[in-house]
Amino acid sequence: MLQYKIDIIKELARIGFNTTTAKKTGIFSQETMRKFKVGDTTISLDSLNRLCCILEMQPRDIIKYIETDSDKENIISRINGKVISNPEKS
Repeated sequence: MLQYKIDIIKELARIGFNTTTAKKTGIFSQETMRKFKVGDTTISLDSLNRLCCILEMQPRDIIKYIETDSDKENIISRINGKVISNPEKS
């Protein structure tokens, strides 16, 4: 699961970028700004690229990956061709 490491809206506000600026410039859609506000990481790579440019950060400064049981069960097990059991659930 991906999570933001920083408060995107707060960081954008720090440099004077807000929803009005996003709308005027067309850099981010209102939907993308909403996603930033609620912590939804399902943004496009293009939006991530723009965010990195504006904030002068690398993707690793903005997002992090946290492995979840769901990841293990739904993703990794498909690669391995088997279901991975969770010892905590046993």
